[in-house]
Amino acid sequence: MLGLKADSLGPYALIPGPKERSDMLLKLLEAPQKNFTFLDYEMHSGSLDGKRVTVGNGGRYAPDTAITTEILCGAGARALIRVGSCGSLQENVRIGDLVIVTGAVRGDGTSRYYVAENFSTIAHGEIINALKQAADALDVRYHLGCIFTTDGLFQETPELIGQLHQQNISGIDMVTSTFLTIAQVRGRKAGAILAVSDECLHGKFGFRDPQFFEAEKKTIEVARKALQYL
Repeated sequence: MLGLKADSLGPYALIPGPKERSDMLLKLLEAPQKNFTFLDYEMHSGSLDGKRVTVGNGGRYAPDTAITTEILCGAGARALIRVGSCGSLQENVRIGDLVIVTGAVRGDGTSRYYVAENFSTIAHGEIINALKQAADALDVRYHLGCIFTTDGLFQETPELIGQLHQQNISGIDMVTSTFLTIAQVRGRKAGAILAVSDECLHGKFGFRDPQFFEAEKKTIEVARKALQYL
């Protein structure tokens, strides 16, 4: 439908949500070429540390993330790393920290078009290990944990936050469960590294906090270095 072939994109993909973060990643590529554009989404492929890598803005919400993840999986990506953000649901997970995702609880609606309710959405072990090795090598503060993905930004009630906290879920976002579920269904290796933007237990918002901006940079550094271990 979109004119893409099975090898149109690189076998490795670094996928943030907003285009601004995608532009930060794009600067890392050597000789990047735009090889996909659709609506507001672009993907560029180039060389990064000896590997052919695709960088693209992968969506901010579950439905558009589904579109871009399907495109990535169908057009050549074999190992996908989401470079995103999340709100914290645990006291020890603070603004400026990183979360390496081990799995996701599917509060989104989109993934229900793909799998049954009892499907276990997890990150691929190789991606998790590569991100851990990278974070350790760079000496950044991170947590391993599960993410809850929601479609209802303004329905993150104190009751919901409390329930997720009790389940020991590390963070909440609007993307990860869809991204990981589709990658699993399509037989691709996928994982995510997230910068903590908010502390939901206390209603503390940090999108303008310098610690969050630094954490964004760290997610990019960790994702890049993780490619060395894949």
